[in-house]
Amino acid sequence: MAKLCVALDTDYEKAKKLVEELKDYPLIFKVGYKLFIPYGREVIDTLKGISPKAELFLDLKLHDIPNTVRNGVMGATHLGVDYLTIHTLGGKEMIEAAAGVKGNTKLLGVTLLTSHDEGYLREIGVNLPKEEFILRLAKIGLESGCDGLVCSAHEVAFLKERLGDFLAVVPGIRPEGADKGDQKRVATPREAVSRGADILVVGRPIVEAPNPKGVVEHILEEISL
Repeated sequence: MAKLCVALDTDYEKAKKLVEELKDYPLIFKVGYKLFIPYGREVIDTLKGISPKAELFLDLKLHDIPNTVRNGVMGATHLGVDYLTIHTLGGKEMIEAAAGVKGNTKLLGVTLLTSHDEGYLREIGVNLPKEEFILRLAKIGLESGCDGLVCSAHEVAFLKERLGDFLAVVPGIRPEGADKGDQKRVATPREAVSRGADILVVGRPIVEAPNPKGVVEHILEEISL
């Protein structure tokens, strides 16, 4: 069954309160720049203390020279996080360096951000169709040691059909009727699962909800059908 990941893109106190409120649900909690840059290890240890059974996802999208990314991945393994993102644009050598030291942390390769579309590709001089560009990056990622890929719900079935099964982490998930915000390629939880998503990443629809528990319960029920 697909898993639900809550993106804690909020302030520290609200993140702690939210994890406390949701700790009894089978969730993954994602920590990104907003929390990790100011609080570092403290936020990871605090969230683990509140919800010891939950998995933690550190979303840093590492992209640098191979040795620098290798050192970053080693640091993340010492934090004991379960998932860590790297950019597949970094190439084969960078990904292999990261995979060589990942330990029990699952490396997730980012292909094209869900806020980007073909207009963005044209802007940076990429003349490939979006799907072909994503496929190339995904193939490099999986062949070089990534455990899974971060991709939009619109690419999951396409990628699994061509590359075989892999751990598909899908952001840009919006429950029916929710505001899309700055996401361009979105899907409902049921749509994403039907296309092959394994982990659904949901942020604002849960974090900003008056009743986060109710939203989580609704999504968990929807993806279990």
